[in-house]
Formats: sequence, C-alpha cells, structure tokens
Amino acid sequence: MLPYSSIPNSLLVNMVELINKVLSQTDVECRLSFPTASLWAIPIPLGQNAVEFQATSAGNNQEHWNFRLSVRSSNIDDKYKKPELTGDWLRFVREKSLRKGNKIILTMEVEANGVRHYNIGAEMKLMGSWIPIP
Repeated sequence: MLPYSSIPNSLLVNMVELINKVLSQTDVECRLSFPTASLWAIPIPLGQNAVEFQATSAGNNQEHWNFRLSVRSSNIDDKYKKPELTGDWLRFVREKSLRKGNKIILTMEVEANGVRHYNIGAEMKLMGSWIPIP
C-alpha cells in the first residue's frame, strides 16, 4: 500500500454523505424527500427547477440509476424549496424491495479534477443493526 503522501493528487477523492435517511411511507410510494441542506452537491442550473444525475448502487458498480432532483418551481428563490427525488427512484424502491423504516444512503465522491460520482445504497434494521440490502 502506498503511503498517503505518494498518492498522486489526480487520484485523491473526497466523499460526502448527502442523505442518510429512514424512509417514510411517502418516500416509498411517491418520491424521496431530499434534504435542502444537500442541494449544494447536485446543482440545479440557474433558471431551472430540476436536474438529472446518475447514481451507482453501493456495492454493485454495474447497477446505475437515473434520478431527477427538483424543487417546486414557485420556490426557486424561496428558502423553502421542498426538494424531491424522482426519475428511477420508485424503480429503485421496487427492485430493492424497500419499505417504510428502511434506510437509504446517498454519497458523493469528488475527484481531484472536480468530477462528481454519486452512490446510493439501502439498509434494513435487523436485530438492532443496520444491514446492507443488496
């Protein structure tokens, strides 16, 4: 293993957790309520109210999901944007058999060159511990 100081800057990655959320009934039946505090990580173009992005399943880099992050158009400049995640969200819920009370974790990795990669995973609580859902 290379010492940290010998790793080229071009390979360094910063990871940030954007969502770590126990799912509600609305989250699993309609859309995922997205935290306003994480909007900075998936910028919506100026003058628009939505942006599409791709996330890779945690633990399976062959599984990709196309999500759409949007805010209510009347709230573009408002502090109460009520962001929500749609697109492949309900397909993700179905394919992972998610239910109210399960958890999702969305992370963002930023390469040294600024390229962003998003990863999404799901967990269920079993005997008091959170277990990844494949």
